[in-house]
Amino acid sequence: MKRSPTVRLLLMGTAPVLLTACEAQDDAVLYKDVAECVAGAKLTEDQCKAAFDHAKSEHERVAPRYTSQADCETDFGSGKCQGVNQGAGIQFIPLMAAYALGYYAGRPNYYQSQPMYYSYTSFGSSGGYVNSGGQQMSRTTGMTTVSRSSMEAPTRAVTMSRSGFGSSSSAKGGWGGSSGS
Repeated sequence: MKRSPTVRLLLMGTAPVLLTACEAQDDAVLYKDVAECVAGAKLTEDQCKAAFDHAKSEHERVAPRYTSQADCETDFGSGKCQGVNQGAGIQFIPLMAAYALGYYAGRPNYYQSQPMYYSYTSFGSSGGYVNSGGQQMSRTTGMTTVSRSSMEAPTRAVTMSRSGFGSSSSAKGGWGGSSGS
């Protein structure tokens, strides 16, 4: 029996969705600051501060980079970006808006922290928190379930660019693909 090209294309199109659905999920908690973490009563104040400090130290290293402040502010909001100069000229990165703690199954005392950014383009008009790779994490702070890959330690920052008329953004290095403005 011969399969039609339509069936073959349909199967090829659904494979990424099916594979994504199979990815392991983990609990994570997003906090705006150390005080919110302490109030959550999952960690001690020292642990909350250490997790915040780790995320803050990673922030400048892994934050998405833009060549213009206007492009950065299109994604993260007016006044929510800062200029940094790390030898490659001035680039603009979003301000760290929160930090996430990912807890690993079977290891209740082990967590990974990383910086979070509040994006106005990733969750539609209402916005939400994304990691440095542009993966959607949650619309609000607090407990959430995320894909295990979204809590992996980022390896490097990516440089963002916008194509004509601000209609889409793309990443050099893999940040989030394309998003509408």
